[in-house]
Amino acid sequence: MTLVALVNMAMSVTDTLMAARFGPAGLAAVAVGSDFYSIVFVFSAGCIGGLAPLYAAAAEAQDETSLRRLRAAGWMLAVLLAFVAVPLVWAAPDYLCWLRIPEALLEDGRGYTQAIAATLVPMLCVAVLRNRLMALERPGLIVRVTACAVPANAALNWLLMHGAGGWDGLGITGLGVSSLIVATGTAAALGLVCQRAGDRRGDIRAIAELREALRLGLPIGFTMLAELGVFLGATLFAARFGVEAAAAHALTIRLAGLVYAVSIGLQQAATVRMARKAEAGDRQLPFSAGTRLGLAAGVAHASILAALAFPLANAVFDDPATAAIATGLILLLALSELLVPLGAVAAGLMRGLKDTRMPMVFSLLGNWGVTLPLALLLTAVGLGVTGLWIALAAGTLVACVLTTLRLRRHRVPQPA
Repeated sequence: MTLVALVNMAMSVTDTLMAARFGPAGLAAVAVGSDFYSIVFVFSAGCIGGLAPLYAAAAEAQDETSLRRLRAAGWMLAVLLAFVAVPLVWAAPDYLCWLRIPEALLEDGRGYTQAIAATLVPMLCVAVLRNRLMALERPGLIVRVTACAVPANAALNWLLMHGAGGWDGLGITGLGVSSLIVATGTAAALGLVCQRAGDRRGDIRAIAELREALRLGLPIGFTMLAELGVFLGATLFAARFGVEAAAAHALTIRLAGLVYAVSIGLQQAATVRMARKAEAGDRQLPFSAGTRLGLAAGVAHASILAALAFPLANAVFDDPATAAIATGLILLLALSELLVPLGAVAAGLMRGLKDTRMPMVFSLLGNWGVTLPLALLLTAVGLGVTGLWIALAAGTLVACVLTTLRLRRHRVPQPA
């Protein structure tokens, strides 16, 4: 699952690099549409994530009736989310100007934004199928399909953006159309994989299952939105402190994305293993394995980031002042990463036990209740982007500690 997240990041980086060929205006237009799409999709995918623990438990129990109904519930949920999400992104150029984004920029990116809005339909299907395969403990199948999408995406980007023969191409709109085609192909391939794995057929008498998936999924969606939103907001806020600060922040946020992929992979694995083991009557093994893996990953992340901070910053930036800022920010990221994987695993284990509401509360409290006021305070006293990252680290650590402490309520005492 970590590899899946990294492959998805590779596609995003490819799109960004190829959009840059159209200059700063083209890149900015793509960035606005892409970031807004990401917010909507992350929330939607989180809602669909409520399907995973239910599906994993039913698979462990070999309850074919529940599996058929959960398959139908997943498709119902995807349709409901698509009815809301697609128009929301499609019409984004008409109302994002309220945030004082230049109208010319929004118009330049309208074609891309509308194409990426249509991409939500196959991507929601992909989210449903991924959760099913993940619950069946078949992540390798997802990796193979998703990895094939990266070169296909790059080739289609080039063709649709620049054209061929006498055709001039679609410009930056071609990026969105390419995403739509690749997402549709990915959904079809994953559907075929599910069919071959015997994961097929549904039962539309699934209202109760749909309600339960939403009960678990909505808090997951808001949790993921809180985590993504605070970092997107931080990127906008960092630009206020000058070019050097914004550049140092950009490098650090990319590193944060890489290590976050590992935490997400551990979290999803913890959800499935706990759901299956709890159904079998054995919670202890996922608790022990998950917490040890989370702690080990945290130490590894912090050590690697701390070791790379100075040489990486100086290799990327020629300006000593910018390199010094970046070094400090990466060290702050390393500090927060000591507990991030453990917090992610704790949240995953609780999702496997159908406890999703309190992790949402802790994420909102840490990422917004702590980070936002502390960032305003520290930047107001002159700490600039360093103060912003101190606030991000503090909020992240608070959320992780509270989530991990909550996990103790679910722990089964070991026999004497």
